[in-house]
Amino acid sequence: MVFQRFNPKQKSSLSPFFFLFFVSSLFFVDLFEGRFLLTERDLGPYFIPPRFFWVESIKQGDFPLWNPYQFCGHPFFANPQHAILYPFNGLFFLLPFDVAFNVIIIFHFFLGGLFTYFFVRDLKVRPPGALISGLIFMLSGYLLSVHSLLTILLSSVWTPLIMMFFRRAILGRGFKNEIFTALLITLSFLGGGIEIVYGNFLILLIMVAFLPSPCIKSVGDKPRRYRFIHNVPIYWGRIKTLCIVSALFLLLSAVQLLPFIELFHYSIRGNGISYQEATIWSFAPKDFLLFFLPDAYGYFLDMKKYWMTQCWLKTLYTGGLPFILSLLFFLPSRRSSFPSEGGKAMNRLQENRIFYFILVLLSLFLSLGQYNPLYLFVFKYVPFFNGIRYPVKFLYIFILVTSITAGLGFQRWIEWPARGWGKRQKNLFIIFSLISGLLLLWMVIGHHSFEHFLKGKGVDVPNFNYLSVNLHHAKRFLFYLAIFFLLLRVGYELKWKVWVTVLLLVFLVADLFGNLGFYGKEKTVDYFQKTRIIERILSDQGNFRIFSTGKTISLDTPVLIAEASPLDAFKEKHLPSMTLLYQLHNIWGLDVIRLRRIDELYHAMIGAPSISATQLIDLFGIKYIISMTPIDEISRFELIYARIEGLQGEREDLLKENTIKLYKHRNPFPRAWLVKDFKIMNSKAILTEMAKIEFNPGREVLLEEKPEWINPPTPYLLNEGKEGIPKVEPEEIKEPLSGPQNKIEFISETNNRLILQVGTDEKVMLVLSDSYYPGWKAMVDGKVQKIYQANYAFRAIPLNTGTHRIEFIYDPLSFKLGAGVSLLGIFICIVYLLVAGCKCREAPPLNSQH
Repeated sequence: MVFQRFNPKQKSSLSPFFFLFFVSSLFFVDLFEGRFLLTERDLGPYFIPPRFFWVESIKQGDFPLWNPYQFCGHPFFANPQHAILYPFNGLFFLLPFDVAFNVIIIFHFFLGGLFTYFFVRDLKVRPPGALISGLIFMLSGYLLSVHSLLTILLSSVWTPLIMMFFRRAILGRGFKNEIFTALLITLSFLGGGIEIVYGNFLILLIMVAFLPSPCIKSVGDKPRRYRFIHNVPIYWGRIKTLCIVSALFLLLSAVQLLPFIELFHYSIRGNGISYQEATIWSFAPKDFLLFFLPDAYGYFLDMKKYWMTQCWLKTLYTGGLPFILSLLFFLPSRRSSFPSEGGKAMNRLQENRIFYFILVLLSLFLSLGQYNPLYLFVFKYVPFFNGIRYPVKFLYIFILVTSITAGLGFQRWIEWPARGWGKRQKNLFIIFSLISGLLLLWMVIGHHSFEHFLKGKGVDVPNFNYLSVNLHHAKRFLFYLAIFFLLLRVGYELKWKVWVTVLLLVFLVADLFGNLGFYGKEKTVDYFQKTRIIERILSDQGNFRIFSTGKTISLDTPVLIAEASPLDAFKEKHLPSMTLLYQLHNIWGLDVIRLRRIDELYHAMIGAPSISATQLIDLFGIKYIISMTPIDEISRFELIYARIEGLQGEREDLLKENTIKLYKHRNPFPRAWLVKDFKIMNSKAILTEMAKIEFNPGREVLLEEKPEWINPPTPYLLNEGKEGIPKVEPEEIKEPLSGPQNKIEFISETNNRLILQVGTDEKVMLVLSDSYYPGWKAMVDGKVQKIYQANYAFRAIPLNTGTHRIEFIYDPLSFKLGAGVSLLGIFICIVYLLVAGCKCREAPPLNSQH
C-alpha cells in the first residue's frame, strides 16, 4: 500500500529517528572537541547567567521566585523566559552546566526535525517525504538563527506536534487529542516563547476555519449558502474543541501564567510599547534573497550596520529544493490527476492547499511588521500585539509550512502521472537543471568579467557583502539547484529506487549544511573566568550595589584593552546580567519584562547631566561604579583600578580613553536606613522630587499613603504587645538618624527572604532600597507589618522604639494560586486518560482486515 498510517512502534520508524539525530549532532560536531558553551549573541549575556543562577539556587535548596541581584530585586520565576519549569531543563541537574546547556539546544534541533517528520507522516506521506520535511525545518537558517534567542527555539519546535494532535482532535478523534494539544501548548509556553504561543493559537484558529475534512460536505449542487448551513455543526464542533484546548491550557499553565500576568501588569510592557519599538526587526521584502544567499547584504560585517539595518536573523538560508517541492504541492491540478489509491489520498491532501497558503499569508503579514501598512491596525486593535516586539519572529510559521509542503510536494511528485502535464513537467526539470548548470559554468569561466561587471553596479560593500563571498554562495546555490532538478527527474524515471532517494537526502543535508558555523562558542573556563574588577568587588563582603554606566555597557562603544579577544572585550564591559554569575547586587540587568517604576527611576538617574546632578546614586546604594568615562569627583569617588595593563602611553592619558575603570564611593549610602521624616505625595510628584539635587534620601522618605505604627505596650521588649494600630504623627527632623541606638544589621539573605536586626530609640521608618512588588510581606518580631511603597519604587515599614527582628519574605499569591490551578488541570487530565484507558481495555476486540 502506498500510504500507510504512521505507527511509531514500527521498526521502520527508527531509521528516520536515528538519521535525524545523527545529522543534528553532526551539525554541531565541533562542540564535542572540548568543553565549550554556545554563546551566540543573546546566549552569552542574556540566557546563560539567569539559567546558571536558578540552577545553582535550586541545587542549594533556594527556589528562585525572586532575584535579589538585579534591578534592586526583581520577580524571577514570573518571567517565562527563564524556563524554570521547562521539563528538558532537568538536564541541568544530571549533567555539568555547560554540557547540559549545549545538549538542550542541540536536542531541540533534533526535536524540531522529528516532530515535523511525525506530523507529515500523520498526513499519510511516505517516510522519504516526511524526512525531507524534518530535515528542512531542522537545518533551516531560521531555526539556527533563533538558537541564540533560546526561548524561540524551545517553543517553536513543538508547533508541528501541536498541529498534528489538534488536527486529530477536530477530525473527531476524542478528548484525548485535545488533552495532548493543550499539554503541548503548555510545554511551548514553559519554553518561554510567548510570541510563539500566540502564533500557535492563530494557527489553531486557521485550522478551525480552513482545514479541509471528509466530514465537510459539498452537498451536491445546492447553493453555497445551503452548504454553509449544512456544515455549521461541524464548524461549531471545531470551535468547541478550540475552546476546550484553550481552557485546558489555562489550567495546566496557570502556575507560570498567573505570575507572568502579574509581572506583565507592573512591567514596562503593561501599558504597551511604542509602535516604533514594536516593529524593530521586521522582515524587509529585500531579505527574501537571504533564503538563497546567506548574509547577502553583509549585515554582520560590523555591529553598526547590524543595528542600523535591524536584521534579527543571522541566516535564513533554506536552499532551492524546499521551494521547488513546495511549489509542486501548490501547483493546481484536477482531482483525476491521481487515479491510484495513493493518488486519491494525495488528491485529498491537495485540498489543504488553501489552508497552507493562508498560513503563509499570515506569517508574511505579521513578519513584515513596519513594511506592512496594515500592521499598525494589528498593533492598535489586536489584543497583546502592542506588547510584542520583533515581528520577524512570526516567520517560523512560513518556514514550517515550507517544510511541510515540501514533503507533500515530494509525495505528489512520486504520484505524478506519466501522461499529459506530468510528461511536460518531467522535461521542464531537465531544462531547469541544464539552465542552472550553464549559469554555473558561465560564472566559473567568466568569473573575472562577471565580478568586474557587478562591482561596477555597486554590488559590493558597503551595500552588500563582499562580492567574492556572494559569488561563492551564488555558485554553490546553482550547483545544488542543478543537482536537485536532475535527481528529481532521475528519481521519477527510476520509480524512486532507494539509492536515488538516499542521494537526494544526502545532497539536501549537504546543501543545508551551508549554515554550518553560523553560531558562536567559547571555552567554558574562559566564559566563567572572573575579571580583575569582579575579583576586587567580590573581596568586599558588605551589602552594596554596583553600577556599570550606559556608555560602558553599550555594545556600540569599543573598549580599549591590550591583546584582548572578543570574549575579553565583552566581559570587560561588565554587563549587569554577567554580574549575576557571581551573585553581585546590581541596580540594573537585562530583562525585557522589567518593573516599570525601577525602569523609570534608573533612566531618571542616567538621564541626568552627571552623576552629581541627583542624589539617586545614593538612593540605589551604589558603592562601586564601572565606567569608561572618567569620574572627576575625586572627593566623592576613588579610582581603585583601571584595566590598562599592556597599553602603551602615559597613565593619565590612558585614563581619558575608553579604558575600563573601577571607582569606589568613599562614603556609600547603606542599603537599609532609618528616617523619621516623611512626605505624602502622588507617584508623579515623587519621581519629580527625587530627580532634584535637593532631595536627600537620608533625611526623608516619600510615601504615597500615610503609614500606621503598631504600638506595643512595653517599649524595648520583643514579641509582646496587644492589638491596636494607632496613628502616630512623626516629629520634624532634618538630619539622618545615627548613634548607638539606631543600628541596622543584615543577618541573612536568600533569594526569597531577607532578615534584619534593627535597633532604634525613636519611632521611625525603616527604608530598604529593594524593589517594591506584590507578594512581599514583612514580619516584625513575628507579627505581620504592612510594607509601604517608598521613594517611588522601594520599600519602607514603620518601626517602634526597641530592637526588632525583621523578616522580608516573598510569598506571592499568584504562584500559590497558579500551582493549585495547574494541579487541578493535571488531575483532570490524568483521571480522564485513566478512565479512557480502562474503557479501551474493557472493550471487546474488533475483527478487522488490514
